[in-house]
Amino acid sequence: MVRVCQYKAHRGEIMESASFCVAITGASSGIGRELALHFAKEATLLHIAGRNTTQLEQTQKDIQAINPNAQVRLHSFDVSDEVSSKQWCEAIFATRLDVLIMNAGIAMGEKENIQRHFEICHTNAMGVMYNTFYALEFFNKQEKVDGFKGHLVFISSIAALLALPNAPSYSASKQFVKALAESLSVSQKEVRITTICPGFIKTPLTDHLHPAIPQMSVKKAGAKIYRAIRKGKKCYAFPCFLAFGARFYNILPIWCKRALVRIFEIMGKL
Repeated sequence: MVRVCQYKAHRGEIMESASFCVAITGASSGIGRELALHFAKEATLLHIAGRNTTQLEQTQKDIQAINPNAQVRLHSFDVSDEVSSKQWCEAIFATRLDVLIMNAGIAMGEKENIQRHFEICHTNAMGVMYNTFYALEFFNKQEKVDGFKGHLVFISSIAALLALPNAPSYSASKQFVKALAESLSVSQKEVRITTICPGFIKTPLTDHLHPAIPQMSVKKAGAKIYRAIRKGKKCYAFPCFLAFGARFYNILPIWCKRALVRIFEIMGKL
């Protein structure tokens, strides 16, 4: 039977012991789903979260096809809601949690409007903030394993390395995530912090982008991110040429950036 946690139950309902437990937000599709499938090979308990219950159920089936012994808990909630985020953290820390991946996020899509800008910033920035600080309270109460009390992973973006002129709210929100993660990587000595900055990945978020823009397959990207997480990297930006280009863009004079805006405009809005 598929079990979906809506946070109306008591915390004690999820008390199974697990030797390796992973939780992922935004696991119903895209990068989050791919990471869930990679961790399925080794995790004994997986918490997967998203707003689309039907897609979460499909992710669960795919996980159990890889590892029939894996326990999977589905959590349907919106990360931008503080109360639901707190309840999600209470649920996933009912047993020891080894890895928490902050992957949930939204982008502009084809139709730009003011309200969508607000939603992007609230979901991508405050949604991460809510879950981060509630999770850290629980992480710091856990016992150390291999020198750490847990591993917190932030999925940011190449857009965090530069301010994309066609994606102001998305770039700002991802820069927020990157800055938060970097600050925590210095201050948190007992919780491992990893920041991931992917380039253009073929997911539902990027379906509307111009076909001339090279996009990495989500399977390839998921494999790269998984390896970076398991290696415990502090920060991983890829592909390398795009990460280098983003840093180079930052040192250009403003007149040169304005000239490049014409190129960016064909890309579509993130």
